[in-house]
Amino acid sequence: KGFLKQTGVCNALVEMYSKCGLISEAMDLFNRMMGKDVISWSTMISGYAHHGNADRAMETFDEMQRAKVKPNGITFLGLLSACSHVGLWRQGLMYFDMMRQDYQIEPKIEHYGCLIDVLARAGKLERAVEITKTMPMKPDSKIWGSLLSSCRARGNLDVALVAMDHLLELEPEDMGNYVLLSNIYADLGKWEDVSRMRKLTRNGNMKKTPGCSLIEVNNFVQEFVAGDHSKPFW
Repeated sequence: KGFLKQTGVCNALVEMYSKCGLISEAMDLFNRMMGKDVISWSTMISGYAHHGNADRAMETFDEMQRAKVKPNGITFLGLLSACSHVGLWRQGLMYFDMMRQDYQIEPKIEHYGCLIDVLARAGKLERAVEITKTMPMKPDSKIWGSLLSSCRARGNLDVALVAMDHLLELEPEDMGNYVLLSNIYADLGKWEDVSRMRKLTRNGNMKKTPGCSLIEVNNFVQEFVAGDHSKPFW
């Protein structure tokens, strides 16, 4: 039990349990820790977020505030991620404003990306686009890709075209974006546009990231990539 006094060791174990899917073990260790710092609280919040348990993530943040531990940017990143997984866009906006106004933490592109994902998943696509226009840094391909993906679920072609314009500028050879836009056209019954997108993917210099799997055999990790026949059969 002596290690329970070593905050750094416990923080690492809580993170390990969370990433290995053992959230109950992570919670048990977190509750038994004799000293919790901002990393401890942020790690537990992120663990709950990773497992889609937004309620427990927000409850843990409330406990953190009662314990008088000042949150940092990682804390709010975990909260925004938790809100994103379950579509709690109002809470996401609240935490984003709290981070800036109450704790004077300047949001980074990861925070903006999470907030935009929260709004997009909840169907607030126009609001999400507004934020991309006002954020202090240039949105990256992850942000525009998140918007494009959400457009298919919502059938919003207007925002999809805006996102695609930016993706063409950032990663013009990524076939996945063309396929996704083609699927949006198909869902809306725009078959001429579907045909046009398919011609672009066939005639252009497109690249598609192949799928891969990692397995461990005799303490050695092997990577298997789709279409790669160079590995021996196990």
